[in-house]
Amino acid sequence: MRTDDRSSILRLSYGVTLAFGLGLLLDWPLAYIGAVFAALFLQAPVGLPLAAFGKLFVFSIGLMFISFVLSAIFAPYSVVFLILVAIGIILSFVWSVSGAGVLPGVIALMGALMIPNLILQSQDLAFVLVIWIPLNLFFAGCVATLMFTLIPATPPSEAARKQAQAAADFDSARRIFRMSMVTVPFAMVFFLSGSSALLVLFFVALLSQQLAAMPSAGKAVAKAMLTANLLGAAVAIICYEINVIAPVLVTPILLCLFFCLTLGTLGKTGTPLAAAAGSAITTALVVYGGTIAPYSDDADVKSIVRVAQVATAAIFVILAYVVVDEFWPEQKQKKAQAT
Repeated sequence: MRTDDRSSILRLSYGVTLAFGLGLLLDWPLAYIGAVFAALFLQAPVGLPLAAFGKLFVFSIGLMFISFVLSAIFAPYSVVFLILVAIGIILSFVWSVSGAGVLPGVIALMGALMIPNLILQSQDLAFVLVIWIPLNLFFAGCVATLMFTLIPATPPSEAARKQAQAAADFDSARRIFRMSMVTVPFAMVFFLSGSSALLVLFFVALLSQQLAAMPSAGKAVAKAMLTANLLGAAVAIICYEINVIAPVLVTPILLCLFFCLTLGTLGKTGTPLAAAAGSAITTALVVYGGTIAPYSDDADVKSIVRVAQVATAAIFVILAYVVVDEFWPEQKQKKAQAT
């Protein structure tokens, strides 16, 4: 294994475990979300510059407060409330596609989906979310900066930069439409059903942004994403069952380190499952972390129920992306077929 790959695995594993473990030790709200943020930071080829991180942190604070105020004002007016949720989702995608990136897009979707949903349940709980999402983001950024300092990353090669530039060449209007056609209907059904499964909304925000970065969600991509989420869910179930057997604080910390090392190593291999490893880590963190550190009214929901909720959301979102791609493929694909 190359030295760069080994460093990347250790940086990701130690950083995510540090964020996950300290969250449990200090018993702060939404600690598993901080671990997911850390994973997204640390999966990048290089660390985020401090100036960019500062802007992202300030943006998250402002966004959460704006979402809280608007949701609280318009919650009694169902039609207007749902229209604002839809607009918030679309604007999140517009901002993400404009070059903001996956993590800022996830935060924007959290503001558009999670805060309004929790407002309908309890404004006090929603305000806790408003405070702790930016705080978890800040902590995750500090952990990521520390890991990139202790285990430096090699700057991307010229070939990697050219590949990134080529990936940025896409039909932005088509991609915004594609993301909105999938996520907005899901959100409307979710809100109208009165569901309070906050974990599912966070997962949908995460998955939507991961799929948004892909030019198309063909059968190969859909299969890879489903594999990633099934793999992550399986890891989460195994970890939960081990946690039941050994219910001490050190157990989830060691399990987090183990599955990050295992899946991180898998991601650097040439096996068919390698492409699924990164998404599997975030899925495992969401399901496992959300199970051992429950939030809101879901404290009595068992691990298998959470897995079923997340799996249902994953299947719907991924298949919906495939259907949209069939009816409106990427323009570059059309040109290639014409020639």
